[in-house]
Amino acid sequence: MKGAIWSTLFLCLFTLNSALLYAQTHNYEIRFSNHVIGNITAHCKVNGAARNISIKSKVEMKLLAKFNLDISCDFDNNILIRSKVIKSSGKEGDDKTIVTQREAKHYAVILNGQKSVLNTSEIIHSVGEMYFTEPRQITKIFSETLGMFLTLNSLGNGSYELLLPEGKKNVYKYEKGTLVQVEIAQALGKAYIIRIS
Repeated sequence: MKGAIWSTLFLCLFTLNSALLYAQTHNYEIRFSNHVIGNITAHCKVNGAARNISIKSKVEMKLLAKFNLDISCDFDNNILIRSKVIKSSGKEGDDKTIVTQREAKHYAVILNGQKSVLNTSEIIHSVGEMYFTEPRQITKIFSETLGMFLTLNSLGNGSYELLLPEGKKNVYKYEKGTLVQVEIAQALGKAYIIRIS
């Protein structure tokens, strides 16, 4: 009898602990002109009300582009507390760091040491989350890499158009709520982010 009670108690604690702590990892290839030019690993870890999103990208296009992009976002009770983006290319003067930090009633955005203020008290949705959650009924989303809000339009059938500065548009495509492809507008043509696992 005692063994059955302990087994049930252990199972309940294990189930509760699993509900409070879990992680997801998604892997993508970046393709341009039918060639793989890079990869992305997106990781989301949840621990109770805290959530961390980490996205690591590596792009290597001969003679055109070579860079690494690391994005880290910390949420508490579904509110962005801090994000940090580091873009490194190995070229002097080309690297970029942007930190967005929640303060009392606004966010401080620090781009390469230059501080500006984003007049909003809460950031609830960010572009990084789009790797893990389909952005249904969201029309405004925060870009960690730009330090600003962007417009997001639903195109129907699990597709969403993210409007970027300078008139560019990226299209995110979902199947059964899972991000399977991102179409990226480039000066030289379209690049694609394709989920592989």
